[in-house]
Amino acid sequence: MMQKFLILIGALFLSANLSAQNLSIYCEDVRPAQYIGVDGKLAGFAVEIVQEIQKRVGNKDLIQMVPWARGIEKLKHEPNSLLFSMARTAERDSQYQWIGPISETTYGLYVKANSPIKINNLDDAKHAGVIGIYRGDVRDQILTQLGFTNLDRANSNIFSFRKLMLGRVAMYADAPIAVKSLVESEGYKPTDVKLAYTFFRTQLYIATSKKTNPAIVEQWNKALEKMKKESVFVNIYKNNYPDIDPPGPTINKFE
Repeated sequence: MMQKFLILIGALFLSANLSAQNLSIYCEDVRPAQYIGVDGKLAGFAVEIVQEIQKRVGNKDLIQMVPWARGIEKLKHEPNSLLFSMARTAERDSQYQWIGPISETTYGLYVKANSPIKINNLDDAKHAGVIGIYRGDVRDQILTQLGFTNLDRANSNIFSFRKLMLGRVAMYADAPIAVKSLVESEGYKPTDVKLAYTFFRTQLYIATSKKTNPAIVEQWNKALEKMKKESVFVNIYKNNYPDIDPPGPTINKFE
């Protein structure tokens, strides 16, 4: 009995100690996962997931919205730092610690509805015109690794999408749900764009720096797993993405 009591006390002490450690929590502005709402507050599916985890582990640190490149730099140099939502890829896998997955998606090449572009494979895409992408994002990394030289890099998804609609680029690379959100926010109709080719599928995570205390990563992962078992996770997911299935089992083998 005494041994069980001491183990319980130790667990409570460890939990309290982890909760007392300050975390630097960052996200980028990517609708509809995370964005600034009309009330000036952070909103979106990923924000709700992170805030629920924070509540469960007793963390009260503020989530800071920063440009993606700055968030990556923070992960490289700051201990106990987190950034979401990040695609987990072969290149990134060993660079960070991971909490999740919290969602999964595909990335495709989108064109204007009246575009004559036809893409049957990646080689077609390399010669079909200029592709607008978000600078430094996983789409940029993947297409660059695949040998694409026809990439137009912008500092935000909105800028790239606007270039597509203004005819300044031939294609725009993004996820279906993000394109839908951009179409709505920019005042277009869903029928104004169409998917030309899907080139990548990935799961999205909360990434942490290598210098983050592994016990914190484990604590957050356990809280997330409990949310999933209690259906809290799926309820938040479906409230935000009613027509999209929640992420499946963890993918940790990469092509």
